Amino acid sequence: MSTEASFDGGTLTITRHYDAPREVVFDAWIATSKVQQWWGCAQTTAVKSEIEPKIGGAYNHTMTLGEMGEFPGEAKFTEFDPPKRLAYASASPMGGPTMTVTVDFLEEDGATRVRLTHDNIPEDREPHYLPDIIQAGWTAALGKLGDFLMASAK
Repeated sequence: MSTEASFDGGTLTITRHYDAPREVVFDAWIATSKVQQWWGCAQTTAVKSEIEPKIGGAYNHTMTLGEMGEFPGEAKFTEFDPPKRLAYASASPMGGPTMTVTVDFLEEDGATRVRLTHDNIPEDREPHYLPDIIQAGWTAALGKLGDFLMASAK
């Protein structure tokens, strides 16, 4: 399973195919016990989550990155349409406009294609280029989600 990604004008779009029913993949995004098993970038060693699956509910995750410490991410659901779509908004880590993440769960012959759109990513290059960091994080997380889904199916 490969991950396809593109970045244009502050918007990152990533798609990935999973050999699992749409309801199962959607549930892996909103069930705290499941999210904590796959969320985060490649360096994530632990995740604490708070998920209130409803519009206006919390969608917060704190990643522990080994000795670098904890990195909280706070968001609120702006869309919640099981098992088709979820979206949430969060403050930019660089103080820019509110970033939004929309995840579409597209059914494909009993499998699922996830299309994630992350909007309003600041493109300031100092001290790091945030689009590259965010793309690497999502690519790793979606790969870990695939591993989690395969292990859960056994």
